[in-house]
Amino acid sequence: MIVRFLFRYTRKMLAMLLLLSASHGAHADQSGITVSGAGSVKSKPTEVEIGAMVSGEAELTNDAMVKYRDAKKRALAAIEGLKLAHLSVESAGVSVSQVLDANAQQMMQQGRAANVGKPKVQASESMKITLKGVDKIAAEALMDTVMKVIDTGRDAGLQIGPATPSNYYQLQMMQQSGQGQGMLQFKIGDSTAQREQAYKEAMEDAKKKAARLADLAGVKLGRIVSVQDGGPAKGDNPAMAQWMAMYGGGGQTDPSDLTSTLLADITLKVTLTVQFEIAK
Repeated sequence: MIVRFLFRYTRKMLAMLLLLSASHGAHADQSGITVSGAGSVKSKPTEVEIGAMVSGEAELTNDAMVKYRDAKKRALAAIEGLKLAHLSVESAGVSVSQVLDANAQQMMQQGRAANVGKPKVQASESMKITLKGVDKIAAEALMDTVMKVIDTGRDAGLQIGPATPSNYYQLQMMQQSGQGQGMLQFKIGDSTAQREQAYKEAMEDAKKKAARLADLAGVKLGRIVSVQDGGPAKGDNPAMAQWMAMYGGGGQTDPSDLTSTLLADITLKVTLTVQFEIAK
């Protein structure tokens, strides 16, 4: 037993020594100058998105589906009737669920007894209305056009933006989570050119910093050994998160999605970690 224990202990010690040796070797190879470079590009949004929902409610599922389909038909006809170029409607999916009366929900959330009764069935579909090429439209004319789309959709029965809170508690939750009643998302559809320019600036920034450090250290800067992409800086591009399966709530999405709740230039920021060799 003692021999077996010593044999296992010796094997573990050898394995640890090998790991430490490998780790030391990797650290020794990482000599040189490592700097972080940043680049940023501002651009006008090219698209505007409007979140919407169409629904139908009834006690029977079949009746709810009929109402939903009729409502969708009217809404799409109204949107298409605007005859706007580069305007499209995309579905985010259809759902069927049970819904309670708003008053009953409020009473239940307040801890009061409520007569729930027979719940209704709701068939609904979330949609995304997109207008492209907005960077070629003056700001005032663009907002007039967007407001026209919103009013037309509402008149046709669409629910635009996030669901309105049905009680005080939902309103509190929205405010505490930073969610608002925004209706629009302004975004850059294809950001390839912006990203290329931002990375170019980040690389130039890294080279300048490394050259400065090399000069201060009295050494000569060598070739680039490695480049690590830090990606878009978080928090630079505010976007509306989905709330209740709807666009328009507050919050933030992936910063690589160049989206903003404001009609203003959108900034893309990227960072690079670049390692340079010290020339001998």
